[in-house]
Amino acid sequence: MSNSINSLALIINLNERLFLNTLEGFTEDLAKERISDHNNPVIWIATHTAWARFNMSMLLGKPITNPYAGMFENFRPYSESDQFPSLEKLKADWHNASEHVKGAIQNVTPEQLETDAQRGNPIGDSTNGGTLAFLVQHESYSIGQLAFLKKFYTKEAMKY
Repeated sequence: MSNSINSLALIINLNERLFLNTLEGFTEDLAKERISDHNNPVIWIATHTAWARFNMSMLLGKPITNPYAGMFENFRPYSESDQFPSLEKLKADWHNASEHVKGAIQNVTPEQLETDAQRGNPIGDSTNGGTLAFLVQHESYSIGQLAFLKKFYTKEAMKY
């Protein structure tokens, strides 16, 4: 495994735990609360984060069925009419995606990472490896948002 992919794997492993830690203390109702009418609730951010982790598997050459396919494509914003999973289902799906991605990252080849990705990204490297790096950064950003909301709503900080 190259140093660059190893560094991403370390962050993926850390984010697996941090994501779950941000959801501690949330009830189903509290996860649907919004701090304003122009902010996303915890359930939207968390489901979006899981959706993106499922998408990582495609970049690693080991696609897995994404249970949230169609929910966030084309920068689709939050809608109160959307149906989100329960927190327990979301955590189970996160675990499933995480195990799959961790296995796939161990076997990804340099050629797979150097292949042009199907979708662009804003970091200037349009390969699968560049897009994976973006998704890992995006995931970390989302976990930061969840950590902020956890502290706001539950008065408890996210634990490392």
